Amino acid sequence: MHKSLLVLAALVLSGCSGYAFHTNLDPSNFKEYYKPSGVTEVTDEDLEGKPYKSKGMVTGLSCQVKEGEHVATASEARTQAKIKAVDLNANAIRFKQCVRLENTPACIVSYSCYADALIIEDK
Repeated sequence: MHKSLLVLAALVLSGCSGYAFHTNLDPSNFKEYYKPSGVTEVTDEDLEGKPYKSKGMVTGLSCQVKEGEHVATASEARTQAKIKAVDLNANAIRFKQCVRLENTPACIVSYSCYADALIIEDK
């Protein structure tokens, strides 16, 4: 009985050996996907007493161009700003303001977020 189970298991496992697995995931996109996690959101209070430098202002935009498209969100605009902060080699971001606009020439609804990309030395 034990040998029969072993032979059966070997047949089942060898039957799958020729199976090819295909996916639409691209390993080169993983770095881009996780890029926003490379910066930490901070407030003015978080920065008190810590040495930091500004790498410059960054903006993020989320825009709903047509009816039926995904809705613009502040979260998406914040994520876009975080990506730009990482591209500036920042390790933190301090959001100043997010603005929601409706019926502009380019967007039905849009969010624009403005932030300061920072390097906190003592992180």
